[in-house]
Amino acid sequence: MKKKVLKVLQILFGNFVLSICASHFIVPGGVISGGITGLSLAGHSIFANVPLDVFIWGFSMLFLLIGLIFLGKEFFFSTLLSSVAYPLFFSLMTRVGRAYLPLTDDIVLNMVYAGLTFGLGVGIVVRTGASTGGADVFAMILNKKFGLPVSPLVYVTEALILLSQIPFFSAEKILYGLLMVLIYSITMEKTLIFGTGKIQIMIYSKEHEAINAMILKNMNRGSTMFHVQGGFTGEETEVVSTVIPKRSLFAMREHILAIDPKAFVVVTPISEVNGRGFTMNKNA
Repeated sequence: MKKKVLKVLQILFGNFVLSICASHFIVPGGVISGGITGLSLAGHSIFANVPLDVFIWGFSMLFLLIGLIFLGKEFFFSTLLSSVAYPLFFSLMTRVGRAYLPLTDDIVLNMVYAGLTFGLGVGIVVRTGASTGGADVFAMILNKKFGLPVSPLVYVTEALILLSQIPFFSAEKILYGLLMVLIYSITMEKTLIFGTGKIQIMIYSKEHEAINAMILKNMNRGSTMFHVQGGFTGEETEVVSTVIPKRSLFAMREHILAIDPKAFVVVTPISEVNGRGFTMNKNA
């Protein structure tokens, strides 16, 4: 129950960040966007008398319905909260406040912060296993029907939405929009792996027994030992491998060098680790 409540809160917070992105940076800053916001901006440019949040509500419900028809109930329920939360937060920020709330008139700052907040919001939602819905529903449908990869299709969809806004915005703003998508993509990727990154350490040393004992006792981490043969010397030895949090790297290095100053140590960053001692209790 606690995990479900936390998941709901994360989804709500992610959509709240997305609404800040739209109401504080994209709309007042004149930055074009992809997804539902981009389509809504295009629709609002044609029908200026219709409030922008009406388009956002309309497209959100439309894509949710399309997802239900073609992707089934699982997609529907994993997307339902985002499809309601994002337009609701956006409406509250724009209608209750009766005005958009620009934080800066600088289009470059608006573009950069739009990309950062958009990527952060989407990343927070996706980390929960839920979906923000939106135009990526078409990519998921094509993936289901024809087995086409989702990621390239999402980028193609985003590009088409950006291009649809060309008649309503200057070429300069289109270029800013493309940069915003790039920043958003990088930020989303970093958000998805934030806190999950670890380091794998491979230690080649004649003192492998002492180093292994140090890892188990002093560092309180697990380890793996395997037999290797040097390609140049032909000498056979044991290699000790372990995975630790990044913050423990300095302490691990100091312990290794105290045992064997000549130890050959290879450090490799890892995006994610699953299993006992990380995503599971060590003693489970």
